Amino acid sequence: MDHVDLDHRHRTYDGWIPPTVAALLHDYGHDDILRRAASRGDWFCARQLAEAAAASGPEGRATASASLQPFAATGWWPAVEAVAALLSASQRYDEAIELLRPLADSGHRGALRDLARLLARLDDLDQVVALLGPRAADVHLAEELVELAAGRGRDAEIAALLPDVGIGPTEPFASGSDAVDTVPLHARFLELRGRIDEAINLLSRHVRIDGVVYAFHAQELAGLLARHGREAELRAFPIDGGEQYALAALAQLLEEQGRITDVVALLGPPASTGDPHAAFDLAQCLARHGRHDEAVDVLSAVAETAGGDSDWIIHLLCRILVDAGRADDALTYIGDHFTRHNGSPQELALMRARVMEMGDRAEDGAVPADAADPDEDLLHCGTVYGAITLAERLVRRGLPHQAVAHLRDRLDGPKSARS
Repeated sequence: MDHVDLDHRHRTYDGWIPPTVAALLHDYGHDDILRRAASRGDWFCARQLAEAAAASGPEGRATASASLQPFAATGWWPAVEAVAALLSASQRYDEAIELLRPLADSGHRGALRDLARLLARLDDLDQVVALLGPRAADVHLAEELVELAAGRGRDAEIAALLPDVGIGPTEPFASGSDAVDTVPLHARFLELRGRIDEAINLLSRHVRIDGVVYAFHAQELAGLLARHGREAELRAFPIDGGEQYALAALAQLLEEQGRITDVVALLGPPASTGDPHAAFDLAQCLARHGRHDEAVDVLSAVAETAGGDSDWIIHLLCRILVDAGRADDALTYIGDHFTRHNGSPQELALMRARVMEMGDRAEDGAVPADAADPDEDLLHCGTVYGAITLAERLVRRGLPHQAVAHLRDRLDGPKSARS
């Protein structure tokens, strides 16, 4: 095996059993299938067996790390990361460092991060700064340096290493811009040094610039205020300047203080006027405190006004119903919703499969006798998710070999399904 082939199969599942199916095969006692696949180089099966072994204690972790070593020897990052974690958990720090070092020296961001965290755990701050300092132009590594070393006597040195304050894209995950956003980095550096008011001031100045709202800065400011119990400032958050983040952060703060009535008073009005984010946060809070019926009512109302992008609302609604022991009600709800909104049979089958997965039920229950065969819908929907979901269903039904054959037919080589 080599890292290029491993990377390809990790992305496409070509020749491998997907991780959720591997987990079910283990749960249902089919480790023999996993062992055969692992012996042929199936990473997901090898990792599943390694995780099971590692859970048994120190000897199991040693067995697990040895079994994954051939993958790690290729320099493939997921395997290196997994083996390094197993070695660290067994306090075999020198071996973990030796494994991570080549990739870190090559500039691999994940290896640099994990190696720095391991060195910090060993209280070797000099090596942490030596490792990350020269690479602090990479904002992700600069963030790691700040988290690991700020407030530990090297702040002046670290400050000199950090890139200057600069703003990036207006959206947290926007692409296509060369600008690097370091405002949150410097705010976090100030926070970890105990200079909270300065951190708040820095972020506040950068929430709105030349009439443009920087969503990530608003989100970071709201989180900072919540972490330090600044309720009044959250309530006075600038209007039309990312106030939805302030609502979410304030709701979390109130819930942590046990003030559930105040959470309902805060999120209820925007949720009732169709704000899906407020409804989502309110429903989660209500469900966490056993008020499942109220949570379902909140989500049912907003699902009808969210237009064509309501899947995330319906998924939470179904999760809450399943957690309340009402999986049949969830199945009935999605059947009615898809009927009223002219959803396709394939979409309905996929949503029903998600509910079945949440409830860990082997059969489809609550499906009318004259309904289309959900297995056929999954088989013909043409997606990777549909292929995997049907395989999971076959494992639950006690048909593991049929599940693996189905995956090979649908996912291997040129017959790969659409993602």
